[in-house]
Amino acid sequence: MSERGLRLLVSGFYGGFNLGDEAVLKGLLRLFAEASCDLDLTVLSGNPVMTAQSYGVRSLSRALTKDIVPRALMLRRSDALILGGGGLLQDISGRRGMRGTLGRTVSLAKWARRYRVPLVFWGVGVGPLQPRTIPSVAKALRSAAIVAVRDEVSQSLCEELGVASRLVPDHAWALDLPESTGGDRLGISLRRWPGLDLQAVARGLRAVQARWRRPALFIAMEAEDLEVGRMLRDALGAGNLEVPEALPTLEGVIEQYRQCAGVIAMRLHAGLLASAQGIPSIGISYDAKVSELHRALGEDGLWVPIERAGEAPKLLAEALSQRPDWHGQLRAFAAQQREASVAAAREILAELCANG
Repeated sequence: MSERGLRLLVSGFYGGFNLGDEAVLKGLLRLFAEASCDLDLTVLSGNPVMTAQSYGVRSLSRALTKDIVPRALMLRRSDALILGGGGLLQDISGRRGMRGTLGRTVSLAKWARRYRVPLVFWGVGVGPLQPRTIPSVAKALRSAAIVAVRDEVSQSLCEELGVASRLVPDHAWALDLPESTGGDRLGISLRRWPGLDLQAVARGLRAVQARWRRPALFIAMEAEDLEVGRMLRDALGAGNLEVPEALPTLEGVIEQYRQCAGVIAMRLHAGLLASAQGIPSIGISYDAKVSELHRALGEDGLWVPIERAGEAPKLLAEALSQRPDWHGQLRAFAAQQREASVAAAREILAELCANG
């Protein structure tokens, strides 16, 4: 361990491109702040200037062609490399395969092995994976000192790969967001994906518009979502859906949530951030991680497969009418997740301190 405390190099899909990943980073930093270890942090980011300014941390570029020497030096001096959280070990979305985030993650794992720096996968989702990428991911996971995954599907895949893992909450649960129950609008978070029928979603929204007298709010978690929002607005007609002109900050999205009585959430962290504030949501599952989140909520979880996305508005409206205690139960679940996040952080950091 360094004299300045446990020196950690942290990497994920950070940099302001996806607000779910920003929630993950902010939650992880919150966990670090509550830890009993003395920490010296450096964060690898796609936009290190923004990350340093937003979070008050030292930051270097995670791009393979930038900050090569300082990143290598920092890694060699680190007591551990933390990879996570978020969907770093999948190749079905974003820039796929070894040319995208998955490739950068596997590459960092290789460099950690080369420099004999303990590797920790923390709060990650594992899969889905194409057959050709499974061997590289399995090798990276097997080389890790700690593998902590965020859902049971990821844990099952680790087991299939012969990797021991522990289950921890998504880092975003650590944010401890204030309760928000005074909203009167419907929030909608969609992303571009094969099989999503926007016309069916528009028809479903028209059928329940009377419940929400104000225009619905489109909650974009990534810049590419904005085009989906504009297409849905065109399908609904003018004045029925408010779509931001540009991707908000994470704080801006949290402000949007405060206006919502319920949320239709295709993005994983759109549903998580709603639940964390006690705002009911229905998930549209294009990936197992979305259905896993809503299953974890127990009887207060509600989701439909992407093929039935048009049913989501009606099902959410009915559930809001039938579940008067939904807000409180969601907040209780969020509190449990936050406590589990803090406990897991203390356990992992204690292990790193002991082995440093």
